[in-house]
Amino acid sequence: MKKWIIIGAAALLFVIAIAGSGYFLMSRLGGSSGEEFLSDGALDVNGVPHPVELGTVDSVMVLDATVQAEPGRSVKAKKGGQVAHLWVTDGAEVEQGAPIINVKITEESAAGGEGEEAAAPVTREVSLYAPVSGKVSGLADVEVGDVLEPGAVVASVAPDVYRAVATIPANDLYRFYEEPKDILLEIKNGPPPAQCDFLSLGAARGDGEEQESTDEFDFSMEEGGGGGGGGGELACRVPSDTKVFEGVQGKLSISTGKAEDVIVVPVTSVRGTTGSGEVIVIAEDGTEETREVELGVSDGSLIEVVSGVEVGEQVMDPIPLDPRFDVPGADEGDDEDYLLEEEGM
Repeated sequence: MKKWIIIGAAALLFVIAIAGSGYFLMSRLGGSSGEEFLSDGALDVNGVPHPVELGTVDSVMVLDATVQAEPGRSVKAKKGGQVAHLWVTDGAEVEQGAPIINVKITEESAAGGEGEEAAAPVTREVSLYAPVSGKVSGLADVEVGDVLEPGAVVASVAPDVYRAVATIPANDLYRFYEEPKDILLEIKNGPPPAQCDFLSLGAARGDGEEQESTDEFDFSMEEGGGGGGGGGELACRVPSDTKVFEGVQGKLSISTGKAEDVIVVPVTSVRGTTGSGEVIVIAEDGTEETREVELGVSDGSLIEVVSGVEVGEQVMDPIPLDPRFDVPGADEGDDEDYLLEEEGM
């Protein structure tokens, strides 16, 4: 009789141990005594309900930058011709609209009526003007009498100002929601950080590609800009009172978008981060609904939801991987290995 009592007590202890282990595993998976599991998908990633709230999202990007002298603007002889007069010398400082060079061009006269002789060609002299204020270069080898081909560049005028230029990785272009208005420039081993006014955002230039000054926001995600996968290039105007030199290195802190007092959820609770995405909404009774949402600004931690969910609802965080990408071998190990490792088994 004593033997059977001992065996029964041992069996009872074994059952209690198994039940305790099961309770511990349920707790690790987000469940608890008397509560239902969320779903198989939630268990795969330890997803738990997260409240939809109001908040502020401020997207800031920090990029390496290089200071460059403002590129010169070309003075072109569009119709070609012969150099007739040089108004300035190489290295001269000129104002925008000042004459740089005069060129003689010959134009054929319009043909006369039937039986009339063609009029002789007409030669006239035109002036080529400075497109911007700055220093003239390229005139050292130009002389009166030189013949110019149509479209020939006879000089360049570059303003005595600088720009800071940063290359943006292609995928990070999605983080630019509007024209940047707040850019801070920090020069390595140089003057203190200073505001750098936005100039342009466009496709990154290749080596040897001519650069012209373009003070505009000319990059469009909708138009598929990006220069063949090479990312983008952002430029801002270095303040005139900030002492810099050609080629010095620094960093740009760029505010790419900000939204205040808006509906926000964790980025890990959304499939997709730009334009539109989907979340899993968890109702009070534990049922789940996959719902499409319109997305706004993201700071890498929180993301604005323009429409699709309301404050007070709950979304699963993190959201499980889309089943179409959740294929065997896509991830190292499996959930069972993960649980065994966490339990030290």
